[in-house]
Amino acid sequence: AKISAEDQRSRNASSFRRTSAAAFRRAYTQMSQRSAAIRRRLDKKGNLSPVAEEGPHDLISSTDSALHNTYTSRSALIKINLKSSMISCAIISSFFIWFCAQVAFEAKSIMGVELGHERAVAINSYIHIPGMLRRGVNWFGQSEYMMTLSRVMGGKESRRAWKHAQDYYLSQKSIVIQNAKTWELHKSLEPMKHEVVEGMTFYDIIAARARVFYANLQAHAWTDFEIEKDKCHMYHFLYNNGFPHCPVIKEWNDLNSFSAEGDEVRQTSGCQHLPYCFVKMCHITMGHLNSAKRLSPGKSWGDVVAWAEHLWDKKPVDWDRTWGPTFDKLTATLQPSVMIQHGFKGGRDNGKDSPVELKIEVVWGRAYLAYVTQGSHACGSNPILLRDGTVAEYLMKDYLTLRPDPCHEWIFKEGHADIVWHMAEAFAKTAGIDSIRVDVFITQGADPRSAVVNEISLSSGAGYAWHWQFFTDLWVQGYQAREGVVSGKDWPDPMQEIKNGPAYYSKVLSKCNSTLIQPELFEKHCGFRG
Repeated sequence: AKISAEDQRSRNASSFRRTSAAAFRRAYTQMSQRSAAIRRRLDKKGNLSPVAEEGPHDLISSTDSALHNTYTSRSALIKINLKSSMISCAIISSFFIWFCAQVAFEAKSIMGVELGHERAVAINSYIHIPGMLRRGVNWFGQSEYMMTLSRVMGGKESRRAWKHAQDYYLSQKSIVIQNAKTWELHKSLEPMKHEVVEGMTFYDIIAARARVFYANLQAHAWTDFEIEKDKCHMYHFLYNNGFPHCPVIKEWNDLNSFSAEGDEVRQTSGCQHLPYCFVKMCHITMGHLNSAKRLSPGKSWGDVVAWAEHLWDKKPVDWDRTWGPTFDKLTATLQPSVMIQHGFKGGRDNGKDSPVELKIEVVWGRAYLAYVTQGSHACGSNPILLRDGTVAEYLMKDYLTLRPDPCHEWIFKEGHADIVWHMAEAFAKTAGIDSIRVDVFITQGADPRSAVVNEISLSSGAGYAWHWQFFTDLWVQGYQAREGVVSGKDWPDPMQEIKNGPAYYSKVLSKCNSTLIQPELFEKHCGFRG
């Protein structure tokens, strides 16, 4: 039979009411069960007595109570979970900071796992924080903040040492500023006048110079940085301008050729006798990477080749200093090469050990100080030498108090200081560099004129105590004094390609002064033996 529309609507409404009622009952039952369970859980006395059933008339009050209890329970759980999360986060963060510190300062091992330099650098390439921490600590150590802290903590003696450094700075200032005004600055360094500002630290200016070198590489394809970062090019410069240095026997830019020919070169070039010869990777200048080896007669050539293979394709990473990331981009462009070089004949212990080495810092053509990095065995110290005759150590543990070092006074007494000051200044002038470190080998008890240049640095990480601040001030003030000055010299580029000839150091820079030049060079280039 046909169902009228009215009847259909009535049936639909009845069905809806039945469905709604069933849904309501199910919802009510579930709510009651949950409310009872929550109240049992929140019973502070731990009493789990059954909860009386509620009738429909209690639905609203039960629901409100259940919702309140649910909120209270969840709030308590959230607080517990939040507290646990904070504790876990603190533990994980503390461990991470500890781990980064261990990596940054190259601990021998971490939790029983051997670390070492290469693994530390590899870890830093992923998380970066150890390098940031390491660079930050090193930057702070040479900053004005550290110098102020040392003066405060060290008391009277530290302040006295600082005052001595200040007085020395004032005694040198007029000479340096006058030099800066007329200095023939290499064209690749002219952009530094836009980078250097008052208040910069020593590390800040070196980082600025790295940025200038990188900008020059990108804009002009200039590679002046290679005068420091490529040992082979560094020695080309020394040879091409007549500077005394240990002769380079041969260079290779192919690993297979070096492997096949190197041992024969060692056997036939006088490397079998003291001071023996050295093999050096040209594209790696960082000492901690062991980029140089002494070719003593007992050393296996296979071990030398294995060492070269290990370093051949390595890209040096300087993660110690603030300029590291920029210089890393520059050194990544270097082509691998290796050389064999004669050793210096004036080493300690009659040539059995490495020689005494002075690192001379030059600013605007004035040798300002020298740092003894490898001193006399009998002394066991690494003092700083000043032009006023000061020979002293500044120890960080004593807040940089000045400690005279009479053990190294022979450097002045034997006349070595005059030679190394001249040699370092001559290098800076030849290359047209604003500030540079020149490392020189000397021999105690020998003719001071036997000194030779070992290497140079445009990114020195050596420690200069109070002199950091004042040396840097002169560097900045030199640029201020040069405002509007542009070098008119037609400089070759890149810097390492400067070639004035093998007589240049003796005849032009030393003016054939027999007190400054090795007798052999004097006779060869000046016409007679001095």
